[in-house]
Parts: sequence; structure tokens; C-alpha cells
Amino acid sequence: MKKHLLLCTLLLSAIAAHTQESRSDETPLRPHAASQPHLPCLHDLAVEQMEAQFPGYKRHVAQVIQTAVTARRAKTTNEEIYTIPVVVHVVWKSPEENIPEENIEAQIRVLNEAYRRQNPDTVNTRDIFLPVVGDAKIEFVLTDVIRVQTNEFFQPTFTFSGTTLPDKVKRSAQGGSDAVDPVHHLNIWVCAIRPLTILGNQSPILGYAYPPADLPHWPAGASAPSLDLEGVVVDYRVVGDSLSYNAYGLGPLPMRGRTTVHEVGHYLGLRHISGDGLLAILGVPDCDADDGVEDTPQQGRQSQFDCNQTQNTCDEGAGDLPDMIENYMDYSRETCQNSFTMGQIEIMRAVLEGPRSGLIDQVMSSAPTLAAAAGGTVFPNPSGGLFQLNVQEHIGAYVFSVTDLYGRTLLPPQAGLPQQRIDLSGYPAGLYYLQVKPAVGMRWTAKLLLR
Repeated sequence: MKKHLLLCTLLLSAIAAHTQESRSDETPLRPHAASQPHLPCLHDLAVEQMEAQFPGYKRHVAQVIQTAVTARRAKTTNEEIYTIPVVVHVVWKSPEENIPEENIEAQIRVLNEAYRRQNPDTVNTRDIFLPVVGDAKIEFVLTDVIRVQTNEFFQPTFTFSGTTLPDKVKRSAQGGSDAVDPVHHLNIWVCAIRPLTILGNQSPILGYAYPPADLPHWPAGASAPSLDLEGVVVDYRVVGDSLSYNAYGLGPLPMRGRTTVHEVGHYLGLRHISGDGLLAILGVPDCDADDGVEDTPQQGRQSQFDCNQTQNTCDEGAGDLPDMIENYMDYSRETCQNSFTMGQIEIMRAVLEGPRSGLIDQVMSSAPTLAAAAGGTVFPNPSGGLFQLNVQEHIGAYVFSVTDLYGRTLLPPQAGLPQQRIDLSGYPAGLYYLQVKPAVGMRWTAKLLLR
């Protein structure tokens, strides 16, 4: 239930490392390589960077999220399933960074499983936490993949005067890829993120995201972060569902697509569950730090990529709970992350109904409208099994595919005709996604409702 990785935690670590050099009478504080602090997620540094540029940023973001949560609690619980369109930018320098399409599709499936609590390993959630975990009823649909070859490299840098994040990956003029309509799309940038180096010590960085900010209502004298920076950045080696990342000082770590799940959680207003207080970076649990979520257990520091079910960094006596290593917002190993709590879900849905409402308030809610705007029509919709896709002549050659809610492919990509019949007979009634990818231009997605 905590994390507040202040920039001063890094400063504290650096000062401690510097101070120990003059402590000849005591055991040095500098940890060996295998026990170095690892900061795989730069969310908190992103917050601190914005706080340095725009004083009042952190307080304002917290107020915006709390206002959204309060407003949501005041009305009837909304069980509507929210669908977020996703644009993935693959910014690559070497061929291995230009990840294949199947990795991206697998990542969308992992996101959908996690935010609908449909991942098979939910059975591993310990009984003590079952009463507080749930289905966020948030889904994701891939609308475009943009690939950009670059000569740039992307690395966060730390100095005593401030930290710089590799946001140039989000701008074409700086060797990256410009965001696509960030009000109505979740933009995910995939690139090679170089390690963060602090006084010669390296920490692997897997991703980062900025929290939501209500741009029109900033405190007087402050400026909002640039809208074109909104979204998630992840390392190319963690995008997919069955990968391994060789982390400095830790060796190979199994990756199951949950880094992106974690970063999207930040993007939707969640903080880390575990403690990033002032002392946590030095290995001393900080049980005063808090993530602002009532049903996550108190946790003094982040897990170090393990699945230790006996870990309890804040023993608070009777009724105390162990650390929730199952939570997506911890630093636990991805093979044991499987849950969001109801309190976390309340925050994310409130953010989607408030500061990030543009994500769910877009034309994708009407499949015929979207198709017509993109150069085609789909009918009948709803249908008992047969759909007709008519594509306008100017679209030219295209391929189409159909997936279910969890990103699983029903009809693999195949060349389409100007008048294309799509047969979903035999599949269960429900919502499906038709994706059309022209040879030239952006792909588009339409919902197919099967009765």
C-alpha cells in the first residue's frame, strides 16, 4: 500500500554512497552488485520531474484523482465495460528492437486478461486477498502499429540538479514517433531503454508513465505537462507474454507482459503498492508511505522481483496482512502478479470517467459510424453470425482480422475484397473486434456484436 519514490530517495542513496567513503570505522553502506536497488519503473521519477518543472503538480494530480473518486462514489456504481483504443509505436534502432506483430497482439491479450481478471493464474491469489480483488471491466483494442527506425538512443539520466526522462521517443523531430490523438487513444511507445546510472551503479528500466492531470484546471502560475507526452513507454524486451529479460545484478527474469499492465495502471492513476519512501531505497522499510488505496496492505518497500509469500515489511500486529506480491503494482516477479484490488479499480474507473474520459468517449462506440468515417460500412450489426464489410474503392488493398475481447485471434489476417463477408457463426454471442489494415494509411477497428 505504498510508494512515493521521491527524487530525494535517489538523492539520499547517492549521499549515503558518497558519505560512506569517509567512514573507515564502520561497515560500508554500499551494497554489492546483486543487491543494488533496482528501479524498473520510472513513474515516480516522472512525477518528480513534473513537480520540479511545475510546482504543485503532485498535489494537483492527487486532488484530481480524489475528486474523480469522490464523484464516482456519489453516484450509482457503473458496471459498464470501458474500451480503450491503443496505438503502439515501435521505435527501433537494431533489428531485434523491431518486435514482431505477434508480440504486440500477445501484449494486448495480456492487458485484456489482466484488466478483466481473466488471466489463468488468478487461481494463485491467496485466499486472504480474494475478498478484495476484482474485475476492472476495462478492455483494450489495438487500432494501429506505427514503426519508426531511428538513430537515437533512449536513456534516463540522473544528476543532482534533476532527472531527465527519455521522452524524445514520443517526438518525431527527436528521433521518436509523435503521439496519435492522445485524448482519445492510449499511446504505447516500445523502444530500447538504457539503464539508469547513479554514481556508477546501474538500474534496469522497464518502463514509465505519467499520471493523469486535469489540464484545464491547473493551479495559478503552473503549466500542464505537454499533451503529446501522455502515454506509456516500455522496453522492447518486455512486450509479449513469454519472454526473458536479463537484468543487471539479477540475471534472467521471466516476463509475461505485466510490465505494460503495471505502467498502464500508473497511466490510469495508480501508485506503487510497495514503499518508495525516503528510507526504502536503502533497504529500510518505510511504513509511513502510502499508495492512497484503502484495501491494499501496508508495505514498506518494493519486492525485488521475487515471489516470497512470507514477505511482510510492515508487521502491524493483530489483523496484519503480508505484502501483496500478487498485485500488479508491486515490483514482484511477473509470474506471481495476477490482481488489482477493488480500491485500485475504483480509482482507475474514476479516472476514465474524469480526467481521461476522452479514452472512452470516442466514435468507437458506434461500429457503423467508425467504419463509414474510415472508408467502409459493416452491416447488419448486430448480427446472428454473418456480417458484410463494404470497403470504398479509394481504400485499395487491405487485410482484415477478427479478435475476441481478450485479443485472441478468431480470423487471422487475410486479404479482403471490396465486398467481404465475415462469418462468425458458431462463436458465442458477444462483442468482437474487426480490424482493417489498408496497404496505405492507418488501420481502423470496428465492434461486431454477435447475437
